[in-house]
Amino acid sequence: MRKILVIAALLVIGLSACAQTPTASKPETEKPKTAAANTPSKPAVVKSSPKPPAVAMIKPRIMLEPTVVIGRTDAEIKKAFGDPNLLRQDSPAEVWQYLAQDCAIHLFFYPASSGEALAVRHIAINGRSVDNFSDLDRKQCFNDHLKAVGAEEAFVAKKAS
Repeated sequence: MRKILVIAALLVIGLSACAQTPTASKPETEKPKTAAANTPSKPAVVKSSPKPPAVAMIKPRIMLEPTVVIGRTDAEIKKAFGDPNLLRQDSPAEVWQYLAQDCAIHLFFYPASSGEALAVRHIAINGRSVDNFSDLDRKQCFNDHLKAVGAEEAFVAKKAS
């Protein structure tokens, strides 16, 4: 029986020698030196969850002064606003009227200094009803009309890139 106890004790001691003992872990910055450490490494491919869809950045609305059209040629105005609702000729001037929802925009053209094209020399904006004929935010009306005809950026100076 003594033999069995000695063998059992030896087995326990032998098996405990095979068990791993806990060791202090090395910090992440220390990496074991291997042969692969001397070769240039490729960046690790990190799998990430899909990004949420990008949200379109909303541009702040630029409120232009109606006088931004002063000096513009008839071709520039027609390109931005389209054909006028009313065109009146009062030699040497032409008056183009554009009707917006709440107001009327009148552009007064006179011959440009070159003499060939017409250019805006005056703009007048008034309400379309008796209630708002003179009590009207002209700047707001002008910008609402630009938006309605899709010409919001027609008179905004482009930044050089």
